[in-house]
Amino acid sequence: MSDLSSHCLRLAFDVHSRIEHWIGSPDAPDTQLTALLEDFAPGFSMIAADGRRLPAEALPALFGSLRGARPGLKIDIDELTVLHADAASVLLSYRERHAWNAGATQRRATALFTVQPGGQPQWMYLQETWA
Repeated sequence: MSDLSSHCLRLAFDVHSRIEHWIGSPDAPDTQLTALLEDFAPGFSMIAADGRRLPAEALPALFGSLRGARPGLKIDIDELTVLHADAASVLLSYRERHAWNAGATQRRATALFTVQPGGQPQWMYLQETWA
């Protein structure tokens, strides 16, 4: 496995950990949202599990409105697979399970990471499907 693939696998876990804390903790500091948003590339887009297309400029408002929305949220990522990797991008597939005090959801996701100027990979695209 390439260093870039390994880095992107780690990034997938790290970002979900930040999302878990942000959505699960009403007292999450604003700096955590700033750090989370830095993981997404300019031009990022997403197809949410409900079929909505979300451009990068929607992320600050989306995440901003979710602080503490699901107290006790736990996110588990498994079945992580590298579908494609080259020198500038990595395509991952994984299963994502959310559980919180009042419910649970599960989805499948495909995420594209691209290397940005400066050499760091960031999320470029995400497609989610309810599972």
